[in-house]
Formats: sequence, C-alpha cells, structure tokens
Amino acid sequence: MAADTIHLVIRELDRGFYATSPQAPGLAYLRPTLDELRADLDGVLAFHLDRPGPFTVLEHYERHYELGDRELVTRIAFDDHRGEREDAHARIGRALAVPEQAEALVTGPTNRVGEVLYICVVPSDTLRWVAAQLDPRGETATIGIAVADELLLTFRFSTGEAGPLESWETVADLMRSQPILQPVTTPVAV
Repeated sequence: MAADTIHLVIRELDRGFYATSPQAPGLAYLRPTLDELRADLDGVLAFHLDRPGPFTVLEHYERHYELGDRELVTRIAFDDHRGEREDAHARIGRALAVPEQAEALVTGPTNRVGEVLYICVVPSDTLRWVAAQLDPRGETATIGIAVADELLLTFRFSTGEAGPLESWETVADLMRSQPILQPVTTPVAV
C-alpha cells in the first residue's frame, strides 16, 4: 500500500454513509448512499486537502455495537484480505454473545468519542499500515487476528507521542515476538 494512501473510514448511519480519514484531518463527509459517497469522493478530497486527485483510497468499514453504557466498533479493510478480516470480525461477534467475553472486549482504552476500537488484521499487515488508520496525535485500538480454530488473538496498539510509525514490522512479527503463555509459579502446600 502506497505511503500516500487515504485510509477512508466509513460507517453506515441512519441518514446514510459517513466517512472520515486520518490523512484528511477534520473531514466529515456524509452521503445518502455508498455509491454517492464514492462518486463525489475525489472532488471532496481535492477540496479538503487543497490538492488535485486522483487519490489512492482504501475503504475501511466500521460496525458499531452498544453494550449497555459502552460502545465497541470493529473496522474491516475492504482489500484482498477481506475474507480473513471478516473471519476475525465474526469471532468478535461471537465473543460479544458471551457476557464475560463481551465485558473483556469493552474493557480498555477508548477513542475520543468513547468507543473501544477493534481493527481486524491479517499476519501480513504492517504496523505502519495499522498506525495509518489512527489519529497520529494519539489514539488506541486493539488489533484482532483470527488464529487456530475459533480463537482470536488481540494486541493493544497506540499512536501518539513517539511520532509517526515508520516500521515495516508486520502483525506476524508482533505475534512471534510476544509471549502468549507466561509461566505462573504458585506454591502448593502438600
């Protein structure tokens, strides 16, 4: 994915489709249909960014869930790995149906509007690519990847004070470098 890619985050609302992008700070773009949103997008981006298009755009779709007084959002990039990303999303959905798992999913840092964000990833995604979807001034998300039969592996991910992430490290590299099992020593009285 090119460094100048516009990561367009799209969410369906009652009134239509709403789009924002970290690469276009302040953009709040709403159209009644997805086709209308796409049709006008180059012109809207050219005006907002004050430069001519065409633009390389990757669409990310968000799905919103309300869990009591908390909110959870999943984000899926519509790219060549969409099926794998949908698998991670489905596993999050199944976990939301189990009260203890749902509670664990919504515990943690929220974004500026109070939502816990899950980005569905695949092993080949770079951490730089994940960071490009977030506010560079500071935002936290949880990345989720489908592993094994029905498991979902998650990692917290933040942008902010350290500046833009330039690493080409992948999610697979992160998975290999993190201890998944940690031994616990518990004294046993005999």
